[in-house]
Amino acid sequence: MRGKTVMWAKLALIFGALGFLGFGLTPARAVDAACHGLADAMVKNSKTPYHSVGTISFDPKDPPAGDATIARKPISTETIFTGSQVFVKLPTGQWKDVHASIPDLQQRVESSAQSFIDCQQLADETISGSKFAVYTGADKTDTINVTTKIWVAVNTGTLAHTETTIAGPTAPDGKIRHQIISLRYDYADIKAPVPN
Repeated sequence: MRGKTVMWAKLALIFGALGFLGFGLTPARAVDAACHGLADAMVKNSKTPYHSVGTISFDPKDPPAGDATIARKPISTETIFTGSQVFVKLPTGQWKDVHASIPDLQQRVESSAQSFIDCQQLADETISGSKFAVYTGADKTDTINVTTKIWVAVNTGTLAHTETTIAGPTAPDGKIRHQIISLRYDYADIKAPVPN
């Protein structure tokens, strides 16, 4: 269980929202308007330069077996996508070019973005004078369930905030633990980071 969960965390750390869309979930199920709205925003995110910051944490009431420190201290994540390169900020404070194949990543996102089910478009929200469309959706494999909620800027169609919960797989102790990924995005003056 730990190895699988760490894999998901690493993908999210490297790719932000792009990462949790590349997990190999079943494609081609975004059949209603709410799912289309959610998928469109995710696909646009894969093609728009951005800077994201956020956290990856476990439910503190039920941390991974043998590693309760993870629950007490969420993992910080910061990513810059320039359109041609992906950089992730390491715990040391240094930035690393992960040398991702952008076309391959975008293709994975486009395919996986169609996998959402049980989608809903919630009431729009206005934050600091800006209007956001709000969507929720879910997907699952045989061992992992993913639920996500996104806030999309109405004037640009880009992601502003995502909250994703990953449940599973079942651990050896029989429990299904929950990992929470919270990310916020900005799009102004996106450049490759200056090397430390």
